[in-house]
Amino acid sequence: MIVKKMSPIGGAFNADYLPKFVYVFLIILGMLCLPLTSFAAESIKFATLAPKGSTWMNNFDAMGKEVRSKTDGELQFRFYPNGVQGDELDVIRKMRAGLLHAGAMTATGLGEIQEEVLIFQLPRLFKTYEELDYVRNYLREDLDKAFMDAGYVLLGMGDIGYYYIFSNQPIRTIADLQSPSVKMWARPSDKIALTFYENAEIATVPREVTQVLSSLYSGQLNTLAASPYVTVALQWYDKFKYMTDLPVNVGVGATVVTKEKFDQLSPEQQKVLRETADAYQHDLIQNIRKDNERALEALQKKAGIQVVAFEGDSKAAWDIIAMETHKELVGEIYSQEFLDKINALLEAYRKGNK
Repeated sequence: MIVKKMSPIGGAFNADYLPKFVYVFLIILGMLCLPLTSFAAESIKFATLAPKGSTWMNNFDAMGKEVRSKTDGELQFRFYPNGVQGDELDVIRKMRAGLLHAGAMTATGLGEIQEEVLIFQLPRLFKTYEELDYVRNYLREDLDKAFMDAGYVLLGMGDIGYYYIFSNQPIRTIADLQSPSVKMWARPSDKIALTFYENAEIATVPREVTQVLSSLYSGQLNTLAASPYVTVALQWYDKFKYMTDLPVNVGVGATVVTKEKFDQLSPEQQKVLRETADAYQHDLIQNIRKDNERALEALQKKAGIQVVAFEGDSKAAWDIIAMETHKELVGEIYSQEFLDKINALLEAYRKGNK
């Protein structure tokens, strides 16, 4: 059977009329005319120290799926859990270089982005979660502006839980913490913890979060302050025998995206991202608090960790050292005005909830 080729003017067409480069051009043109959905999708590269399978990562995964669904696949997340992109300082550097776009930060990352918000992590500042929620919600617009001025969009602030002292010997007094046998962990960039422990005359061993587990195994560390859930999620718990019941402080965190990346999104995508992240952040806060309660129970019943009480006199002395630390860090991390504002909010809240 002879197949006739149609000519440009309606008669038989001789293919030899077209040079080879025209065929190449037509092939490329055909490729460019393919559906553009996969090429047009915006991908947000999101890094965190949170382990895969943890409450944090489960929350982020669910948030990512909802954002993708609400934008018909045009906006999606690519997550990097377990610290695979390095510690938080590494992540911040990559975000500034445009290699990463977003992340869930603890104190170390926040200190690099907007140091003043670390005021929420001061020792003995918030006595209850309700106090923290009240102050943080009241200051939300101020916090949004502070992050925006630093080049980031705040998707939500959260908390890691109250930090308690975990150790291999019972810690009932400040003198117990001052023992030469205590090797207390502190992050190298954590000015608050380092100042507080120095004022309390407690020797510290600076390590990044990603180095803690190996340092516990090697014996370089044997004491630290962390939330119960963190000790379980990061598999630190089996290196301790005791937990002291007096909270040191609340660990805070935040989820951020670079303003540069946020500005590349359409107004509708920005709206979906903000609203979805805000809803999931609220859920995350509640779930982490429940996880800390369950983790504390499991640490006692299953891991055999004994909870010991901080003695009365030491508790009062602990609070005095904490107040001294608050004053000492004015001008180093936050302004006197910001500290006064938070203390005024706390005073008003406590008076109204007696």
